[in-house]
Amino acid sequence: PDQLAYEEILKLLSQLPDDHQLVFNLYEVEGYSHKEVAERLEITESSSRVYLTRAKSKLRQLIHIHFKEY
Repeated sequence: PDQLAYEEILKLLSQLPDDHQLVFNLYEVEGYSHKEVAERLEITESSSRVYLTRAKSKLRQLIHIHFKEY
């Protein structure tokens, strides 16, 4: 399959809710632990995990839709 361009990935990420986007970026891109994410955002570690799971799920849906369109 074709790979998504960097700009396309950013566009898909921007469609996530702000809190999910922030947790995704801090955890997956910046490399923070859930404990660190929770401390930075003043949320619980379990909320950090839930937001990340939801962000990944939504991204998978968006990528699937993206590939169906092209």
